[in-house]
Amino acid sequence: MKIDIPEFNLETEPIFDIKDIMKILPHKPPFLLVDKIIYLSDNQAIGIKNVTINEFFFTGHFPKNPVMPGVLQIEAIAQVGGILVLSKFKNPIGYSAYFIKIDKVRFKRKVIPGDIIIFQVHLLEKIKRGIVHIQGNGYVNNKLAVVAEVVAKIFKNNK
Repeated sequence: MKIDIPEFNLETEPIFDIKDIMKILPHKPPFLLVDKIIYLSDNQAIGIKNVTINEFFFTGHFPKNPVMPGVLQIEAIAQVGGILVLSKFKNPIGYSAYFIKIDKVRFKRKVIPGDIIIFQVHLLEKIKRGIVHIQGNGYVNNKLAVVAEVVAKIFKNNK
C-alpha cells in the first residue's frame, strides 16, 4: 500500500489559523487539537498540530515518558474532519459533529513532545442526512503515525 504523505511547507500561509478554527469548531483550549489548516478542498483537508510538553495530557500520560494519547490523535483527526465539513456552512458555530463510529484505527508510532503532526483527512462518502464518513492519517517526520476512519453525525446546536 503506497502512502500519499502530504507535502508541508512551514512558510505556507495557512487557510485557517487558530482564530479562524475557533470560529468554526465548538472546541476550545485545552481541547482544541488543531493549530492550523494548510489545505482545504471539497473533500480533503490537511491540518497541523504542534505537540508541546505544555499539553495538559502530558502531566499524567506519562510523566517520565510523555506520549500523546491515541484517543486524542483520533480526536484531532475528527476535528480536522469537522473543519472540512463545517467550514462549508454559512454559520459553522451553529453546528456540532458527534462521533457515532470509529473504525480501522492503527497506531504506527509514538507521538511525543516536539513532534509536528500533519493530519490528512478526506471524505469517504458524500454527506447524507448529516452523516459524515472520513478517513484520516496522521504523519510525523514523513512517517505514518496514526490511521482511523471516523463516522460522525452533524447536529444543529440548540440556542
